[in-house]
Amino acid sequence: MADRRVVAGVAVGVPLAFVGVVAVQALVATRGEYLPADVGYDVQARVAPAAGDADAGATPIRMAMLGDSTVAGVGSPTVDGSLVVQTAQRVADRTGRPVQAWGFGVSGARTADVRHEQAPQLEAGAFDVVVVVIGSNDTTHATPWWRFDDETRSMLASVRDQVGAPVVLGGIPLFGSATALGRPLRDIVDAYARPLRRAQRDAAAQVDGVTFVNIAVEASPRFRGVPDAMSSDGFHPAPVGYGFWADALAPAVVSALP
Repeated sequence: MADRRVVAGVAVGVPLAFVGVVAVQALVATRGEYLPADVGYDVQARVAPAAGDADAGATPIRMAMLGDSTVAGVGSPTVDGSLVVQTAQRVADRTGRPVQAWGFGVSGARTADVRHEQAPQLEAGAFDVVVVVIGSNDTTHATPWWRFDDETRSMLASVRDQVGAPVVLGGIPLFGSATALGRPLRDIVDAYARPLRRAQRDAAAQVDGVTFVNIAVEASPRFRGVPDAMSSDGFHPAPVGYGFWADALAPAVVSALP
């Protein structure tokens, strides 16, 4: 019996230790040529639909986006190229209505940070839809998947209840284009992201009013063979890449609108 306990301990301990090493290596790798967290602009804008498609006098759609450095604008030199504004522009073009968008993302944020630090900043009834893009830092920091599931579900319920609006969750992307992570580290991080991504999908299905967008499927494959899609640090998307993400997110945002 004692021998079985030892074997079980090794079976659990070795993978956990390995994940810990991967997390440290990933953190070191992404700090190499890391872009500054302060992008030098406020992530907010009012965008109008494309000429000829505008609904004159239409009430603006109010969209908030929460998340990590990708929501904070890291990787885009201008606010117009940011994920928040590109998503807002696509929503405006699809609906014929202007969109007022705000980004509350913080570099380095994980799922638990969205719940405890970003969601409380949102005023009840102030937004028509909330988009959350999170999970990459949970992956590189090896947040345990058994805790990540509960954190994701709690975060989504908290955001929905805080604002009283539908929520769109953008899932963890693929890391295949993140050259800041050398191989085989990049492949290991991608493998660790899979159960976390499944947890995001399942949590979204369990919380009313939440839609899941699988960025890894709907946007990440478009990065292949497009070097301009990644920023100079080899970890964050550039405006072209954020456009791929926005293409995936916008239809879900439009569908979620009341």
